[in-house]
Amino acid sequence: MHGLRWGDALVVTLAVALVGTAFGLAYAPGGGATELVVTQAGAAPRHYPLDAVRTFGVQGVAGVTTIRIEPGRARCVDSPGTRDICERAGWLARPGDMAVSLPNRLVLQVQGPGAEFDSMHF
Repeated sequence: MHGLRWGDALVVTLAVALVGTAFGLAYAPGGGATELVVTQAGAAPRHYPLDAVRTFGVQGVAGVTTIRIEPGRARCVDSPGTRDICERAGWLARPGDMAVSLPNRLVLQVQGPGAEFDSMHF
């Protein structure tokens, strides 16, 4: 049995390069988040650009959910509920990141180019 020939080495090198390129393209980060979409049960979604610092509240059935926006990111600062699920989501900065306020039936999702998934149904 003989060792690898130059053609074998070429095929292996090309295969490794192809797999590496495919992996890089599939898992490369997309663009940053550009807007926050606030969806609340029974209401039309509201869109807020992520271009300036602002803090505002959204009235829900259980109280007020306070949202903070900074350039390129957003977060739930305070929300009714005993488990702090919305607050623990932290800063939402990548397209597709979301936080949920269950007592207020509220979903915060940042959007932009290159989202991880294209829809969420509940």
